[in-house]
Amino acid sequence: MFEKITSEDRAGKGVTGLPDTPALGTSEMQEQFDSLGNLVIEKYNEFIDAINSNTAALNIGAQVPPGYIAQENVQSVLNSMTTDISLNKSNRHNHSNKEVLDTITQPDLDSYTRVALMLDAIASVLPMVTDDNTAIPTSSAVCAYVRDYDYKQIVLRAAYPVGSVYSSRGVSPGTVLGGTWEVIDTDDRNVTRYIRVS
Repeated sequence: MFEKITSEDRAGKGVTGLPDTPALGTSEMQEQFDSLGNLVIEKYNEFIDAINSNTAALNIGAQVPPGYIAQENVQSVLNSMTTDISLNKSNRHNHSNKEVLDTITQPDLDSYTRVALMLDAIASVLPMVTDDNTAIPTSSAVCAYVRDYDYKQIVLRAAYPVGSVYSSRGVSPGTVLGGTWEVIDTDDRNVTRYIRVS
């Protein structure tokens, strides 16, 4: 254990408190003058010996990191960390799904990474279809969106863009498909041709 220099250690050393004319011989006077400095040297050497010993870390205080069980000194914390590392190293390949993990190949890992990067851009799942690129709709939201969507507009845009010609006997394409149509002509079989204008 590291020890401080106490007032008891300093008692009677140095020249403080001696009479103006000490009743000491020359060698005794030199010894008295040097006694305080020698005390410091002695305590310093004890400290160095303690630091250099195998048990020094037991005497140095330390804050125990969260998750570790140890006393509040460096050696105890190091021992706890060493035990934890050793247990993790020993158990690293003892998990129940080791065989599954061992079969993972680089292409599997690449695929997983692509999926992870894709999902990383998704911030939320919504019960509706929106134009937000960071949100994906639920399956029920997609079903509702398709059900409610005007299929006539889908067919009209895809199959009959503006300028398309539509032939019909007695039924206007505007009634069936929507949009604005104009009559081009009607033949002798009563088939009318229409052109989409908008």
